[in-house]
Amino acid sequence: MGKTNDELMHPVGDHPAWSESYYFNFVDPASGIGMFTRMGFRPGSGWADGLHVVYLPGKRVAFTYGRRDIGGDLAQYDGDLAAGNLRLTCDAPHKTWRVAYQGSAQDIDDGRILLTRSKERPDGWFTPAELDMQVTFACITDPHYAARGEHGHFEQAGHVTGTIRLGDETFSVDGYGVRDKSWGPRDWGAGSQGGASAAATDGPAPFVNWFSMNFGADTALGGSCFRDADGTLRGQGWMLRDNQSVALDEVTIATVYEPDSIIHEAVTLEARTADGEHIRMEGQVRSVCPTKIPFPGGAIFVNEGLAEFRWGERTGYGIAEHWHAVR
Repeated sequence: MGKTNDELMHPVGDHPAWSESYYFNFVDPASGIGMFTRMGFRPGSGWADGLHVVYLPGKRVAFTYGRRDIGGDLAQYDGDLAAGNLRLTCDAPHKTWRVAYQGSAQDIDDGRILLTRSKERPDGWFTPAELDMQVTFACITDPHYAARGEHGHFEQAGHVTGTIRLGDETFSVDGYGVRDKSWGPRDWGAGSQGGASAAATDGPAPFVNWFSMNFGADTALGGSCFRDADGTLRGQGWMLRDNQSVALDEVTIATVYEPDSIIHEAVTLEARTADGEHIRMEGQVRSVCPTKIPFPGGAIFVNEGLAEFRWGERTGYGIAEHWHAVR
C-alpha cells in the first residue's frame, strides 16, 4: 500500500516555507461527533505546531493549539510526532495510526466566535476544560497520490474508533474519515493572489475549497478546488467505491453562506469521473470551526465545516473546508 517511506519525513528543501504535515479527520454518523487534526513541521521557521479540534453536538467545539521548537533535520522527528499536547503515532505505514491528545482545551459553545477578534469576544466565550482523546485510524484504502517526489501529497480513507473525554463527559466514537500527508513548500498566502483577487463577486470569495467525505466503509471522496478568474471554484479529486479508485475531473463547488458572513452553510459538489459518470452531491454544514493564519497585511481564515452530504438516496459525512483571505 503506497510508498512506505512517504510516511516518514522527507529531506528538507531550500525553500524557506518548506513544510511537512500530517492531517486526520473523521465523523461519527450516529453521534455527529467529529474531529480534524493537523500537525505541521516548518524547519525554516524553527517550529512545529499542532491544531486539534473536536466537533461536539450542535455547534459546540473543543479547540486546541500548541507549538514546539524544532531543528532543521526533520528525520529526527520520525518517532516523535508531537506538538503541544497532541501526539501522532504510526503503528503500521499506510495501515494504522493513532491520534492522541491529553491536556487543556477551550470548550466553545459555538465555533463561529473564532471569526471575531479576540479582544472583541465577550467574557466567558469559552470554558477551560481538560481533553483526553485516544482514537485509532485504520486505513481502508490505498493512498491516492495527487503529487509525488520532492513536493508530494497523498490522501487515504479510514475507519476511526476510540474514546473522547472532555471534562466529565465521555464519548465513544465509531466513524469514517480521511487523512493526508504533504511535504514541500507551503506558502499560506500565495494562493490568495491572482485568480482569487481577480474574481468579480459581491459576496465571499474563497480561493481554496478542500473536501473529503465518506459514505460508510465502501465509498470515500476527496479533492480540492481553486478559484478561477471568473469566480468558480474548480479542481480535481478522487473517489474510492467498491475497492476501485477513480479520478474525479471537472470538479466544481458552489456555496451558500450565512447572511453577511464568510461562514458557509451549504455546498453543492459536481464532478465527472474518468469514465464519464456525472456526480452531484448536496451538503449541509452542521458546524464550522474557523482557524486563523496571519500573514503580512491580513490573515487567512480556514473555515472547517463538518457537513452532511446527500448523494441520491445515500447519506455521508465529511469536511468542507473554505479558505478566505481577509485584509
